[in-house]
Amino acid sequence: MTGQAVTGQAVTGPALPWQEAWHTALYGPGGFYRRAEGPGGHFRTATHAAAPLLAQALARLAAAAGCTTVVDLGAGRGELLAALADTPAGDSPGLRLHGVDVVDRPAGLPPSVGWSVAVPAADGSRALPDSLPAGLLDGALLLGWELLDVVPCQVLEVHRDGDPRVVEVDGQGRERLGARPAPDELEWCATWWPLAGAPPGTRAEVGIARDTLWSGIAAALTRGLMLAVDYAHTRAFRPGHGSLAGFRSGRQVPPVPDGGCDITAHLAVDASAAAATAAGAGPAVLLAQRDALIALGVPAGRRPVPAPPTPQDPAALLADLARAGQAAELLDRGGLGGFTWLLQGVAMPVPPLLTAAR
Repeated sequence: MTGQAVTGQAVTGPALPWQEAWHTALYGPGGFYRRAEGPGGHFRTATHAAAPLLAQALARLAAAAGCTTVVDLGAGRGELLAALADTPAGDSPGLRLHGVDVVDRPAGLPPSVGWSVAVPAADGSRALPDSLPAGLLDGALLLGWELLDVVPCQVLEVHRDGDPRVVEVDGQGRERLGARPAPDELEWCATWWPLAGAPPGTRAEVGIARDTLWSGIAAALTRGLMLAVDYAHTRAFRPGHGSLAGFRSGRQVPPVPDGGCDITAHLAVDASAAAATAAGAGPAVLLAQRDALIALGVPAGRRPVPAPPTPQDPAALLADLARAGQAAELLDRGGLGGFTWLLQGVAMPVPPLLTAAR
């Protein structure tokens, strides 16, 4: 597949390995995640579809785990944190909230929400900002909501000679096969995404940087619960041609590393979970988002509308219908409900209400 291109034309000029081009396109100067419209201008996810419902579920998760802080790593424009700040805390003092992203503090974020700016390292080695408020990682629920799937990977493809090569890409998304992979990339594939004997054209997305980032979080947490939410796969069900994709202005498009579209690939969730366990996290709990959110109180069915002549406040009725629509979108098995939740505790267990939901 050497020279196969998004546009159908061969690469004739400069090209970079996908991991390098991808990182620059998302996080470099003028990169996708630095754009004024933010990720919400290009794709819709749970934090945009139903932030209040999601916030209520996460507040319940934090309470069940005994977490006093929520740290949102890759917080976008703070949508989820703003919803959490508006979530009633009952008799508790409320959650300490802190966001981390590549952009400055978003305008309009509640004053109670802390913020740090950090640019992720290309190899995943800088999992968290160098300086965070004291005690923030003691008793924290750390969220990586659709975070690991945008940590760039090296993309490999089996050449016609049977050996894998690094896939290179130019600024228009045109591809060619380049050098042989590094030894650590081959070792990772042998363990997590075997390519030996695979036919030419088979691809693998090498998740070393993702594993490094997730294990770095586990090592940094004093005590807490880690939650990663992504479309994911395990060794038994790897996509034969990879899952690299682009999203631009609400549409899925070919991935082009020009800074104008999101670039993502599904998570090899078993590899990242094992890396975090090796760094001190507990065993992984894997759940479909639908099952996790139902366990955390998101209603799975629409609330019945009282039949006349029972009086019904029209505003309350509309609010109920809006919540039902949001819940249905969150729980849709073919959409947002199909995301995978990866939960791992550090010096604390995953709450029983979620381990029982498996």
